[in-house]
Amino acid sequence: MDNWLETKQLQVHFVSAAGIVYKGDKVLLIRTARRGWEYPGGIVEQGEAILDGLKREILEESGIIAEPEYMTGIYQNLVKKKGYGPLEGITLPTTVNLVFRCRYISGETTPSDESLEVGWFTADEAMKMITQPHFKKAFADTHQYNGKQHFGTFRKTDQSVEYISDHEL
Repeated sequence: MDNWLETKQLQVHFVSAAGIVYKGDKVLLIRTARRGWEYPGGIVEQGEAILDGLKREILEESGIIAEPEYMTGIYQNLVKKKGYGPLEGITLPTTVNLVFRCRYISGETTPSDESLEVGWFTADEAMKMITQPHFKKAFADTHQYNGKQHFGTFRKTDQSVEYISDHEL
């Protein structure tokens, strides 16, 4: 019998969606106060379709309207994390992140409450600017996409990222 049935504790994971947006040979990055440069994305809200959440997050964080072209990977963090900001003092559940390659539709880069800077960069520049290892890995997988999705499992703590598995499906 599954443990959660015995303990009556439902399994809970955050589902997030992130988009690596291409405009010609440039990619969209945002700079956040907590993680530095990264591509836009975030938690899909309850009752929200995943692709709608993806488009909303991209627009909110960058001012850009984008259209997903295909999913390039699924990445799972097996470690719960400490809440921050209004969630400080709460332990947040693990996250399953869906990453999509997207194409630019319209809009001008506009910083937001979540992004200090927004800009378009070459893929080589982006690889150097993204410092979080799990973001860098998903970016590389998307940029080098060969028609197969990546499935990566890792444990991220405040101190390190340990990759458990990485498969192409």
